[in-house]
Amino acid sequence: MKKIILIILLLPIFSTLLAEFDLSDANEFYQNQEYEKAKDCYENLIKKGVKNFTLFYNLGNTYFQLEKNGFSRLYYEKAAKIKPLDADLIDNLNLLKYKLKDKEVGTEPSFMSNIFKNIFYFFPTNTLAIFVLIFFILIIISTIFLIILRSNISKKVFKILIIIFSILFLIFLILTIFRIQQFQQENTAVIISGSVFAYSGPSKDFQQVFTIHEGLKVQIEKYDKNWVLIKLKSGSGGWIEKKNLVLI
Repeated sequence: MKKIILIILLLPIFSTLLAEFDLSDANEFYQNQEYEKAKDCYENLIKKGVKNFTLFYNLGNTYFQLEKNGFSRLYYEKAAKIKPLDADLIDNLNLLKYKLKDKEVGTEPSFMSNIFKNIFYFFPTNTLAIFVLIFFILIIISTIFLIILRSNISKKVFKILIIIFSILFLIFLILTIFRIQQFQQENTAVIISGSVFAYSGPSKDFQQVFTIHEGLKVQIEKYDKNWVLIKLKSGSGGWIEKKNLVLI
């Protein structure tokens, strides 16, 4: 019963990840180098609630062609929340980072950290959600057969199957929940303004501590009305106006 309730609670989230959508018009505009029209088509789908790797990735490419590095970075990062190990995305994101004025400096992930990342992100979030639904259906089917079959041997087989499917269901459910929680986190953002001054406090009356530029990814620490305290990969922190960034 608890499993059924949990699935019902997660269905709205699954529906946004698995929603059907048509990119053909937008892709055609992109192929014809009509990037503004392509952008409008992609964004209309986002306004309808579609959250999909291909949509975010294509929109990131479109903004890249329009030379709007901030929004290109934004949608590449949104795509990375769903499928971070995609080779094309990694290449395009690295190319974009090379173009940015601010170079991101930070500690390199350890060997074990990279192994864990490769395991954790092996399946896209959409695929994990599909596995959860498949194993849930298999549990129900196996339970039905367990009830209607009379042979003791058959009952034992389906009992074993139910145990196996339940274990796999729980594994994929836990992974899906963690990935969806990560996807919904709003603790990172991208700078969308050309040049932004950071201050030591939430007002222009405070001292300027550094300047950052369009396309930089930052960590959100806290808010104060129209100001945001951000943290850079280097460890530096400062307050900037909220209008200069968009949450990933």
